[in-house]
Amino acid sequence: PRTRRKPPPSPVTMLVAATLAMLSLSSVGPHVRGGASKSAFRMSASSGSPPVAISVELEIAPDRIDDFLEVIEADAIGSRERENGGCLRFDVLRDQGMPTKFRLYEVYVSEEAVKFHKETPHFAKWREFKASGGVVSQVSSMNDAIMFSG
Repeated sequence: PRTRRKPPPSPVTMLVAATLAMLSLSSVGPHVRGGASKSAFRMSASSGSPPVAISVELEIAPDRIDDFLEVIEADAIGSRERENGGCLRFDVLRDQGMPTKFRLYEVYVSEEAVKFHKETPHFAKWREFKASGGVVSQVSSMNDAIMFSG
C-alpha cells in the first residue's frame, strides 16, 4: 500500500519550533529571553483580549548587519526592561542558511502596550535604522497570543 506523506509544516509552525529551540539553547541573558525559563506554556486569559504577538521577517542589507544587531539589541532590551511589563517577550532569530535574514517574535500584554512600544526612544532607533536603508525587506503580522512560553 502507498504511504501518504505528511504535508510540510506551515511557516508559523516552523517559526514557533525555531523560537522554542533557540530559547532552549540560547545563552542570551534572561532580560532578552523573557525571564527565567519555564517548562509550561502560558495560556492567554479566556476573558478579555489575549496578548498581542508580532512576528516580523526581515532581510537586512549585508553591509548593515552590525548596525542592525546593535539597534535590535537596544530595542529588545529596552522593550523588556523599560516598558513597565507591557512587553512579555522579545526574541531575535537569525536564519541559519541565510545570514542576512532575521525573525523577530514579540509578545505584548495588549494593543495599548504595542502602541506605547512604538513611542519609545529604543523603537525610534529601530525606525531610524529602517529609514536609513538598512532593511531590504520586511513582512510583519499581528497575532493573538493564544499559547506561548515566557
